[in-house]
Amino acid sequence: MTTPLSSTGTPIRIGTITLRTPGLAGMARVLPPQAPATRASTQSTDAFEQALLNAGISAQETIEISDSREVGGTAGPGTRSTAYDEPAIEITVPDAGEGWGQFLLSKDESGVITWHFPVDEANRLDVRRGSATRTYVVRRYVATPEQEPQTRGLLGAIGKKILKVLAFRLVKTAGGEIGDYFVRRWEEQKRPHRFRSFLPGSYASADVPDLGPADWPALLAGPALLMIHGTASRTHVGFGGLDQETVRALHERYGGRVFAFDHPTLSLDPRQNAEWFFASLPEGARLTADIVCHSRGGLVARMLAEQEGEFSPGSRSLAVRRLIFVATPNAGTILADGKYMADFLDTYTNLLNFLPDNGVTEVFEGLIEVGKQVAVGMLEGLDGLQSMLPGGRFLSKLNHGARDGKKYFALSSHYEPTVPGWKAWAVDRLLDKIFVAENDLVVPTQGVFDRNGSGFFPIADREIFSKADGIAHTRFFRDPRVRSKILEWLG
Repeated sequence: MTTPLSSTGTPIRIGTITLRTPGLAGMARVLPPQAPATRASTQSTDAFEQALLNAGISAQETIEISDSREVGGTAGPGTRSTAYDEPAIEITVPDAGEGWGQFLLSKDESGVITWHFPVDEANRLDVRRGSATRTYVVRRYVATPEQEPQTRGLLGAIGKKILKVLAFRLVKTAGGEIGDYFVRRWEEQKRPHRFRSFLPGSYASADVPDLGPADWPALLAGPALLMIHGTASRTHVGFGGLDQETVRALHERYGGRVFAFDHPTLSLDPRQNAEWFFASLPEGARLTADIVCHSRGGLVARMLAEQEGEFSPGSRSLAVRRLIFVATPNAGTILADGKYMADFLDTYTNLLNFLPDNGVTEVFEGLIEVGKQVAVGMLEGLDGLQSMLPGGRFLSKLNHGARDGKKYFALSSHYEPTVPGWKAWAVDRLLDKIFVAENDLVVPTQGVFDRNGSGFFPIADREIFSKADGIAHTRFFRDPRVRSKILEWLG
């Protein structure tokens, strides 16, 4: 059964849910959890459903709003706005119950997906336990027909709003308190440190064995190429956009000595990643390497290249000759700030949504684990993300010191989505309200190569792509101009 919305903001009751939609007309209905019609109506993809299943997420409520249109007029008393002072929809739903947490995913008519967490009357995160209900405040924005995508994304139903309330079991410490374990536990199980091969026939596959003792003599026989992936990723995801021809060319140049470093990126910081790297090289190894690194992987690469003296490698050593930074937050990204964590989740989710690539399910699964921690107000334990905080402890320590003979190169971009609804959201939210500077949706364009306090910066050998080039943060390696530049610099 559908119920008309009240554009005056008068609360309407639909089952156990209360909606306030000042300035918005349309029809709403609630789809029962787990009902066969739920998935058919929302048209969520297999990747979306599998990620929820893997993360232990239950759909508590699904609300569909159709025929929505902004009608203006004077809203009633108590009308709320988002944290960015945008007109909003207010949704009040039953609490998930004792031992459960909750958050909400919203999709507008243009396909843009945003994350929402329970808030109190002052729009502050509400982590109180024992409340009978939870309230969410969602941007009211209605996409025009021209902004609607031609194909559905992770959470489909083109031309309709979908509000999906999701619940998850809480994790508690021995003392009975909710802990900062969601992301760490997930990465321990699914994102362990390891060295892996990077072969032309299997570089884009997850099903590759770890490097073993028999593999190292060949890698140590001459200069090698090391590939280091970025945030919430793994090698086959981060570098899966490369073509086989480029990977074969790299193997020819390095005599087959090309390998990669898989590592957790959310719960551990780059220093901890580097500690594992040095400790796991074979005894007596003398490794000479060039590095191609993406996003946060560049901070790991800098720890290996610039900070070896801070570790205790024993009989092991690493001599880095050249580093190619691809969209690396060498000066940080404001999305790592705790107050922008929902925007971090929004950004990565919409990159998956509009520009799907290798490993959509597993990347989204990692985002869900971050969302769980945000929902319970536990940002501790996200050291991997906090390492990218501009002016934070990690980057302040990293960005100092003199330059030596290593050669640094940089690839960065200014990206603006071409899908109209996504473009409107990105410009209004990311460009105008958060970054206030050119960016690739995750990292500021200039922050990849510009001065930051380290003697290695600014990087003179750089290629900057404009928004006309259409290269988003997660899509660099699919672009032939990027591949060509990498081969040129490693020539």
